[in-house]
Amino acid sequence: MHIEHELTPDDDTATIFIEGLDKDLRIFHVTDSHMAEGDDRDPDALEHVTSVGGRFAERTPGGVPAQEVFRKTLQRGKEQDLDAAAFTGDMIHFPSYRGIEVIAEGMAELAVPTIYTLGNHDWHFPHLPWNNETRAAHYPRFHSITDGNPTCQAIEVGGVRLIAIDNSNYQVTADQVTFLRQQLGKGQPSLLFIHIPICIESLVPAVMEMWKAPIMMAADEGWSEQTREQWRVPGDEVATRECHELLVSGDTANLAGIFCGHVHFPHADAYRDGRYQYVTTPGFAGGSRIIELKGR
Repeated sequence: MHIEHELTPDDDTATIFIEGLDKDLRIFHVTDSHMAEGDDRDPDALEHVTSVGGRFAERTPGGVPAQEVFRKTLQRGKEQDLDAAAFTGDMIHFPSYRGIEVIAEGMAELAVPTIYTLGNHDWHFPHLPWNNETRAAHYPRFHSITDGNPTCQAIEVGGVRLIAIDNSNYQVTADQVTFLRQQLGKGQPSLLFIHIPICIESLVPAVMEMWKAPIMMAADEGWSEQTREQWRVPGDEVATRECHELLVSGDTANLAGIFCGHVHFPHADAYRDGRYQYVTTPGFAGGSRIIELKGR
């Protein structure tokens, strides 16, 4: 399967030519809006609505609430004749019922097939411990926007498979790797949507400069004992390494690209010969990306 990326200085688009594609497609990618929403259904989180909301309003265009930026972003998407949309996590800063409703309302507003994967803030209230138990406890809240399975999903749009894997704790499980292999094994051109980017050499310097830690999936170097504790990344599990190897050197010729967020700046570069990972500008900064898939 011949796949070719057309790279431009524009961080708002990604153009990929795929041999034999049934029809041209436009997919809307949004990530990291960090909206702070809440109501009396989550009383312990109400104080965070004001504090987190104010913190991110300082980073939005015009200093407006993140939800207002989200609404404007969706409006831009609706004007693009979309075929699908993908949201790659941290759309909300904590898993309040109201926040998830805002996401669901936005998905419905786009009126196209959508796929959602969680970020490290989506499932974590600031007053709770950040660990797998907390994530598991809040997973059910996301069933309505993840087709009942926050760990992994896939949909088909115009002959292309859109695959979502939750790597929001910097790890993936053996079951998720099996799911990924099964989806890619169908032989269709595919896109992978994750929250945390996989580690590639050209991304490391900018991540280290901004975050002082290599906050990418399967990063080997750059961690200190202190930053591993801070980000709660004690080391990589076997399945995480297997997944990384599959992506960078395995039988994944039909995987056209990886799309993600998390690090709060845009980036695009190859993770293997002819295949690119795109990090999209965060939603709170007004960012989004149109993924153009074109036949040859």
